[in-house]
Amino acid sequence: LDKISEKDAFGELEMAFSIFIQELGEAKSALRDALERHEVSNRELESKLQTIELQQAAIRDLSTPIIEVWAGVLCLPVVGIVDSQRSAEMTETLLETIVAKQARTAIVDITGIDVMDTKTADHFIKMAKAVRLLGADCIISGINPAIAQTLTHIGVDLTGVRTMRSLRDALQFHLREIEQYGHYGNRSGSNSGIPGLPNQGLAG
Repeated sequence: LDKISEKDAFGELEMAFSIFIQELGEAKSALRDALERHEVSNRELESKLQTIELQQAAIRDLSTPIIEVWAGVLCLPVVGIVDSQRSAEMTETLLETIVAKQARTAIVDITGIDVMDTKTADHFIKMAKAVRLLGADCIISGINPAIAQTLTHIGVDLTGVRTMRSLRDALQFHLREIEQYGHYGNRSGSNSGIPGLPNQGLAG
């Protein structure tokens, strides 16, 4: 009886061990499958993130279309709502383009903005100051009567910021400056620093 009991106990132990080995193998297989699915999910997520980043970059380019009107003159037409993030992106792109193009004048046209509050106005004032720190002139054009009244009512300080009614007015003013002084704000009588323009002194 003792031998039969030992044999039964050994058989049960062996069966239990076999079941354990089988369950361990199944657990390993399940873990391996889970890891593979996790890696696939991570690759898909990374791919989606890259796509989103590319789309965001494309949207930023579309929302900040900087146009080189002619050599040394940039124009940034602004349309829609300008919040802190968009303002920072526009300012960064504009400053980088000024340096890359060696521009001396930047025209920020806000014709596409219908409403302007204190915060929005502050964004453009800071943008104009940043442009001037690079040694370039900044003109804000496209100020309609409603915006002019709003800015006056809320008491926005536009000291040192040149404003024009329209983009056409800004370009005409810029041309008059060149014709009168021969350089972007340089009244020494030479415009040799402007690419594409001949040297000419002040008339008379």
